[in-house]
Amino acid sequence: MDKNDFKFMQEAIDWADACHPAKDGIPKVGAVIVAGGKAIGRGRRGTGKEGDDDHAELNAIRSVSAKDAPSLAGATLYTTLEPCTPDVRSKGEQCCSELIYQHKFKKVFVGILDPNRGVTGKGLLRLQESNVEVALFPHEFSQRIQAQNAVFIRTQQTWGATIIQPKEREYLRTYENGGKHTVQFTCLNPPGDDDYLLVSRGGLYWSMPGPFRHVKEKTWEIDAYFGGTGDHVLNLVTANNLGKVLFRYYRKIVEQNQARRGRLHGKVDPALLGGDYPGIEMNGLQKGLRLEHSVAVFVGMRVVLGSTLVEPATISRDKAVKITYEIECFEDIHKGIWLGASFQDVKTKRTFYNTNEDKAVALKKGKNTCHRTFTIPKDAPLGEHMLGTNVWLGGVGNSDKSVRVASRPPTRIKIV
Repeated sequence: MDKNDFKFMQEAIDWADACHPAKDGIPKVGAVIVAGGKAIGRGRRGTGKEGDDDHAELNAIRSVSAKDAPSLAGATLYTTLEPCTPDVRSKGEQCCSELIYQHKFKKVFVGILDPNRGVTGKGLLRLQESNVEVALFPHEFSQRIQAQNAVFIRTQQTWGATIIQPKEREYLRTYENGGKHTVQFTCLNPPGDDDYLLVSRGGLYWSMPGPFRHVKEKTWEIDAYFGGTGDHVLNLVTANNLGKVLFRYYRKIVEQNQARRGRLHGKVDPALLGGDYPGIEMNGLQKGLRLEHSVAVFVGMRVVLGSTLVEPATISRDKAVKITYEIECFEDIHKGIWLGASFQDVKTKRTFYNTNEDKAVALKKGKNTCHRTFTIPKDAPLGEHMLGTNVWLGGVGNSDKSVRVASRPPTRIKIV
């Protein structure tokens, strides 16, 4: 390393100074390409305009003239931030470390390691594996780059995760998918081995086994498993060393339970063994766990409306039909369920309701026979109509604040 190296390092830092990141999560980066002792290309990270976020290395390569382009092979690159890797780019072939390899740079000087956990150290390793010589800026230069990027570095200290699916208070029909539901989230940094998804209910927390799956740039997913119905909360958390001890112990207990079940298979009633996944009892998240984002959801009960019977099928205005609902339920539901009905005029498509007769019911596990009435409005048009029946969960008579949990094809009635 000589005085010329220091000069080009300083020039790269100066170029980074002129960056105007559009967001806190975008770093200030400068890059200088040198061949034959002179700078042949310079670039910085974007202009600050929305959508203009090309990396400094790419901009520096683009700035090289056609006359100097052959000199890229064997050139030296001075960049203030560790070159990115395919892990953090939607198009891996366009990542900086790959571009450096493609253009056959001989040596790269790096100002600081990228604090993004998906890159830290990986960019250097990828270059070394590609037979590119790598060296770091001296300490005093790296301190200046860290100060230059203080805001960016702070954003990288968190996972920066936000759950985008399911939505807040969404009704999940997990019984249609083996008791699980896919949780999708965006994040500033890829999830690491200290990041977890916890499903909680009533003071109990369950750690999901993973893995996290990469969907697209800055978007990941993981499957959440539910052992019951009702209100649950999905929690994305980051654990320090204390928190990771808790999860390691939890997974050890799960493995022991599963091993015990295997040893006792065919020897005892499986129901006597309890569940393999006991919830961790916590009054909120304990020390060692930092909440990144949470979403409350409702895990739905499996309810099947087997059939409905409407009597009589021919009815006069201001008279009531009797509707019989044959409902199969796979658990006891003591409250929140109600029977809805409406009919639609075949010709005008106008829909008629009678919320005063919507009826709350309690369901037992197994088959249930329930009844309600529906009084035909005085202004209902004469002729044939289609009467629909549904089972709802929520406030009686308020379909806007309820979830339809079961329904049947409409039944034809005639108003005379």
